[in-house]
Amino acid sequence: MKMRRIALFLPFLLVSSSLLMGQEEIIRKRHNYEFTPGENLELELEIDAAEVTLSPNPHESELSVYLEFSETAFDYDIDFDEHNHNISVNFEKKHWMNDDDGEYKTEIEVLLPRTVLLDLDCRIKAGEIDMELGDLSLKRFALRTWAGEVMISFDQANRVSMRSLSLNTKVGETRLKKLGNARFRHAEINNGIGQLDVDFSGLVEEATADVDLDIGATDIFIPEEVGVKLSVHKFLFLSQVNIPHQLRKRGSYYVSDNYQDDEKSVLLKVKPGIGDLRISYH
Repeated sequence: MKMRRIALFLPFLLVSSSLLMGQEEIIRKRHNYEFTPGENLELELEIDAAEVTLSPNPHESELSVYLEFSETAFDYDIDFDEHNHNISVNFEKKHWMNDDDGEYKTEIEVLLPRTVLLDLDCRIKAGEIDMELGDLSLKRFALRTWAGEVMISFDQANRVSMRSLSLNTKVGETRLKKLGNARFRHAEINNGIGQLDVDFSGLVEEATADVDLDIGATDIFIPEEVGVKLSVHKFLFLSQVNIPHQLRKRGSYYVSDNYQDDEKSVLLKVKPGIGDLRISYH
């Protein structure tokens, strides 16, 4: 009877030890950095896999980085070069072939300073990406992803003019809301495989945008108060392209009546791939 009790008790110890080990290996870290308003900052995010969220920080001159991950599955490094005003965040997956970490929540939250002149460069291999980038001081923004869902929104206008905006997604659904509020001068949007939604609401100054599509349905919305000069570079036999009737054919372009080179307007160049391309103008 005593041996039977020991035999029954041993599995309980093993399970309890396993749970405790699992609890101990979840790492939660927050790093805060304070800056002077108007200071320049280059922020680089190099992330292998995670749920990634970016948003403005309530503390206007503070950058805050929060990480939650399994210690056995991931590792990270933050390098702060004060002299060159550069911060790089590297978040690496240790073993790509090991899926044992799937039960753990892997999260990265970055709260961005509003009053710091920011150059933001993000490279994310896989994961769900949710970025609210309104009311920041973004001078440049670049995002490159390999797989996952992407949601980017500018609910409020960028505080400064953005010299360039570059978005490159390989596989997954991508939604871009109120992109005009980014106040970009030039935007490059490259979508690989998956649904792409682009909303140019918020445009208040002259801008250019190149949209390059591979495979998947694409919806592009432009508010009617914005002048449009549209170029569709090629029509593949597997592409269905819908051009709004308000845009009239003039040479190789489709142009709205209110388009002026020196006023609120967008020069939009689209290269359709395989799938439906719908352009809404109202």
